[in-house]
Amino acid sequence: MSPGPAKPMAPSTNREKRGVSKFSPGRASSATTARLRRVGQGLSLPIAAMPTAGLMLRLGQEDMLGRSSSLRSVAAVLSGAGSAVLDFLPLLFAVGLAFGLNRSTDAANRVLSSAVAYLILSRTVLVLNPADKPDTPLAQQPYGALLGIIGALLAMATWKVVDRWRRTPPVFAVYSLIAVASVAAGALLGSVWPTVDEALTASATAVSDHSVIGGGIFGTLNRLLVPIGIHHLPSTVVWYMAGDECGEGIRGDVPCYFTARDPDAGIFLGGFFPIVMFALPAAALAMWRSAQPGARRRQAAALLLPAGALCAATGITEPIELAVAYSAPVLYVIHAVLTGVSLAVVNALDIHAGFVFSAGAVDYVLQLPLATRGLLLLPIGAIFGAVYYVLFRWAISRFDLPTPGRGSPDPAAGISVRHGDPKEDVHDRVL
Repeated sequence: MSPGPAKPMAPSTNREKRGVSKFSPGRASSATTARLRRVGQGLSLPIAAMPTAGLMLRLGQEDMLGRSSSLRSVAAVLSGAGSAVLDFLPLLFAVGLAFGLNRSTDAANRVLSSAVAYLILSRTVLVLNPADKPDTPLAQQPYGALLGIIGALLAMATWKVVDRWRRTPPVFAVYSLIAVASVAAGALLGSVWPTVDEALTASATAVSDHSVIGGGIFGTLNRLLVPIGIHHLPSTVVWYMAGDECGEGIRGDVPCYFTARDPDAGIFLGGFFPIVMFALPAAALAMWRSAQPGARRRQAAALLLPAGALCAATGITEPIELAVAYSAPVLYVIHAVLTGVSLAVVNALDIHAGFVFSAGAVDYVLQLPLATRGLLLLPIGAIFGAVYYVLFRWAISRFDLPTPGRGSPDPAAGISVRHGDPKEDVHDRVL
C-alpha cells in the first residue's frame, strides 16, 4: 500500500525558528523559576508584617518602655501584640503562600482552604506529639512555620487537581478532599516528627559549630537569588524554621534572637549590617562618581544618592543591587560573595546582632541593646565600604561597565528593571 500524498508542512513558528518549543528545557526552566518566584512572593507577604511586629515587641521590653512604671501596661500591650505575629507565623505563611500561588478568580475559597489545611495538619501532628503546655503557640509546635507552608501547598495542589476535572465538584466536596488529605499528611508528619526533630538538632549543632562557613554560604546564596526574586525561600527556612530549639519549641534565627533572647542567635543576621549600612551606599557613591560628567552625572546623582541614603537608613537594598545586577552581573556576583564574607567575619568575631525589617541604621540603633559586641559592626562596615568604593570605581572604569549614567542615555534604565517587570513590588528587601 503506497503512502498518500505528502501533506504540506505547516510553516514554522518564530518559536520553532529559534529552536524553542513548549517542551524545551528553557521553557520548563523558565516556568519553574516563575513558580518559585510566586512562592517567594507569597512568603514575603507575612514577612512584610514582621517590621511592625518586631518594633512593637522591642518597644515593649523592660529596657525600653517597660522601664517606666507608668508605661508598663502600654509596654505589656505592645509586647503581647508583637509576639502574637511571631506566635501565629505558621498560619500567616499558609495564607500568604496561598495568595502568592493563587491564579484563580476564586481566591477566597482557596486561601481559606489553605488555612483550614494548616489547622488540620497542625492539630493532627500535635495529637501524635503532645506539647508540654496546652497553650503552646502555633509557631512553637512541631514543624513550626514549615507546617503552614505545607498546608498551603497541599490545599493548592488539591485545587489544581480538581480544576482538571470535567465537572467541578461542589465547594464542600473540595474541602472534604483537603481535610482527608490533611489528616493523612498530618498523620505521616506526626509519626516521623521525632526523627525529624533529631535531624534538625543535628543540623543546628553542625551549623553552630561551623557558623563562619555556614553564615558565609547563606549570605552569598541570599544575595545571588535576589535578581530572580526567590531569595525568600532559603531565608524563610533559616530565619524562621531551622535550627535547634532555643526555648520551649522556639526555632529560627529571628524568633531565637528576639523572643528567646538566645545569646548564640543572630549568626544569619548580623553580617548584613556592614553590607547594607556601608558597602552598598559606597557602591552607589562609586557608580555616581563613575558616571559621565555633566547632565548624565547629575541624573545619576538624583537616582543613586537617595538610593544609597535609603539603603543605609532603612535597609532597602534593591534599587542599588538591581542596578548592579542588570548592568554588571560579574560585579554583582562579587557583591554576593563579599556579603558571605561579611557574615563569616562577623561570626568569626563572635558578634551577634539582629533585625526585623532589614539591616539598616534604624534597625541597628533599635536592636543595639540586644546585640553582643554590636559596636564592632561599625568599623567592620567602614572597611567594607572602602573596599566596595575602590572595587566599584576600578571595575567600572577598567571594564567600561554600563552602570547608571554610563551605558544608557537614561540612568533610570539601570535602576527601574525589576525581575523583568518594572512595576513589580519593591518590598523584597533583605528580610
